[in-house]
Amino acid sequence: MDSNARSTTWYDVTTNHRGKLLEEFLASNQLHIINEESTRTTFQSRRGTSNIDITITNNQMLANINNWQILEEESVSDHNIIKFYITFGSIGTKINNDHDLRYIIKEQQQTEFYEKLYYKIAKTFQTKVKEGREGDIDEELNRLLKGHTDIRNSTRR
Repeated sequence: MDSNARSTTWYDVTTNHRGKLLEEFLASNQLHIINEESTRTTFQSRRGTSNIDITITNNQMLANINNWQILEEESVSDHNIIKFYITFGSIGTKINNDHDLRYIIKEQQQTEFYEKLYYKIAKTFQTKVKEGREGDIDEELNRLLKGHTDIRNSTRR
């Protein structure tokens, strides 16, 4: 999220009014900031640098997001590229949400979901993902996007 809000909570050097309001909103809605401390900032322009881009998640996804980082790759905007991984726990585990409802994730459903997702991505972007290498799909999409000069056209598929 490009929050245009500054806060030491997400490792900026200062907290402004927008940052304080956003901190309160996130806390009152049980949302969490995934940003990690870095030598790089999420935003840089001729006027300066700051950490105004934040990655937010809820309680259910908090444990599944890891390896958050600001990439050194050049971006087409003043905002640096942020990368993180989403992993899922063991299949068939129970997940509790804030309303004490329980969902059982069945292995057959999860496998079918991922198969359909990988098929749709491969079809949309006209690429192949090798069986058992589905985790490489973000690198493959990144490679495809780097080959295009107009990212808007390559993502409109």
